[in-house]
Amino acid sequence: MAAPTSGPGLLGYLLLLLLLPTPAWVASVSVRHAKSQANSLSSDVACGQPVLQGKIVGGMPAPFQKWPWQVSVHYSGLHICGGSILSAYWVLTAAHCFSREKRIETFDVYVGINNLDVATRYTQWFELNQVIIHPTYELFHPTGGDVALVQLKSPIEFSDAVLPICLPPFNLNLSHLSCWVTGWGLASQQGDTMKELQEAQLPLISKFQCQLLYGFTSILPEMLCAGDIRNMKNVCEGDSGGPLVCKLNQTWLQIGVVSWGRGCSQPLYPGVYANVSYFLSWIRYHMEHTPIPPELPSSPSSSSRVTLSIFVTMLASLLVLHQSLLLPGILTSPATRDQFSGIQ
Repeated sequence: MAAPTSGPGLLGYLLLLLLLPTPAWVASVSVRHAKSQANSLSSDVACGQPVLQGKIVGGMPAPFQKWPWQVSVHYSGLHICGGSILSAYWVLTAAHCFSREKRIETFDVYVGINNLDVATRYTQWFELNQVIIHPTYELFHPTGGDVALVQLKSPIEFSDAVLPICLPPFNLNLSHLSCWVTGWGLASQQGDTMKELQEAQLPLISKFQCQLLYGFTSILPEMLCAGDIRNMKNVCEGDSGGPLVCKLNQTWLQIGVVSWGRGCSQPLYPGVYANVSYFLSWIRYHMEHTPIPPELPSSPSSSSRVTLSIFVTMLASLLVLHQSLLLPGILTSPATRDQFSGIQ
């Protein structure tokens, strides 16, 4: 019997694959802004400058890329807190999102995400290297020192949808600032977590007025208050750790971290935030002096994982095609179809 006519051969297919242009959507994953320096607050990536200029109770869905520093902190696969990107390795969130009985391995951080159920080409997820809780929270929680720094095991790759927020200067004058809070918190006290990122513009409230409203509950110097009491816009469970940001001279600064309140949108009770300026020295010290984790060869960047996955899938498809040319009918076997059912 004559040998079956061979095609270009496996080597030919592989060479053809290498010569094919990279699909546009794959290329866009790999095109990133320059990375920020892991241990420095200075960066060649502009902080607080979203490309798009443009549910918190009473809030509204946030356009994608409007808040590129927004982070979702997951515990055991579920969103529990918000956070914000400070640099390639650092995320700022609330200390009460973590507890001693929760192992760090059960947490993940997601960036470049607007809908909790939908990943985009910008979405990246990270394992946690360490969580640094402010020492006053360890002593005086659940009220004081409610801030935490999360160091990631691998660096964030910046893009139009993933960018850091700017830290404020010391003693920033907060009067006349336009401030917004974002998160995936409950729509009401008994509601479900919102799937789409929500945004709400909130007026800042003086400590004196906030203390009068809360009565015997102390509003400490390290706290600030914000909330649109008249229109019932406030923060809720699930928004914890998220950023309160204000625009100053066309740049967004994070002035607060969602900390606590009295129920979801309770009348006369604004949301209480950790004042970022108060903790600025602590934040700067740990970002500048904490060693970065060693990069593991087995842990490529998110964009590299996406590109590698695509390459492997295409290569596997070519191998199947090559075998089908040599052995006609091989893919008609039910067992073989099951074997390759994972290749799309």
